[in-house]
Amino acid sequence: MKTSAIENKREKWHTNGLTFYYQAGKLCQCRSKRPRLRNGKKKDGTPLQPSPEQIKARKVFKNIIALKHYYFKQIKDLPIWDLAPREAGQTRLSKFHKVNSEACDERGVANYAAFKFSIGQLFRPVNVRATRKGWEITMTWENRENRKLSLPSDWLRVGYFYGSYPFSPRLLPDVVAKREDCQATFSIPNPGLEISEPIHLYLFFSRQDRIAFSTSYHVQL
Repeated sequence: MKTSAIENKREKWHTNGLTFYYQAGKLCQCRSKRPRLRNGKKKDGTPLQPSPEQIKARKVFKNIIALKHYYFKQIKDLPIWDLAPREAGQTRLSKFHKVNSEACDERGVANYAAFKFSIGQLFRPVNVRATRKGWEITMTWENRENRKLSLPSDWLRVGYFYGSYPFSPRLLPDVVAKREDCQATFSIPNPGLEISEPIHLYLFFSRQDRIAFSTSYHVQL
């Protein structure tokens, strides 16, 4: 069930006995406003226990809150989500939440291909190929055109996850290459994990003045 945002001045929806809504641009949750839920009791007066679906929904909500705060610490100098398209009342946190909630579950990111490390209007990398030797990554891509949304001087940035840490998105601190280079070799920090540890990489381009970004491109190695 969905209630009109115009009628309520903010969008809200109900799932598994919980109400989700935006307040001052921040996504919030509470138990649905039914007397027995507010009192925490059934009609016969016995304690009301949350269903497995409610417990899972709460875990997912808490984990994505923690994940996005960790993420924004990593990209603190990049206004990716400040520049992203917005709806009335949305902040960068709520925009990130709306875009990436489908990729997450109670363990963190569950669908890495659906996760968006960056969103924007610049053209993404084309025909990406990647190889890995230990923690060293070599990538190639194509730069077909010099256009307004694909300048040769655009910076290539790389976000990543270690497969064992689906709740900890990270960003390489340095610019990896320029769009016109069409290749890059860089190292992912060795966290002391097995060399076979899966790595999820997110390539995206940034203007050098950081006023525009591309949507990220996912690669698993």
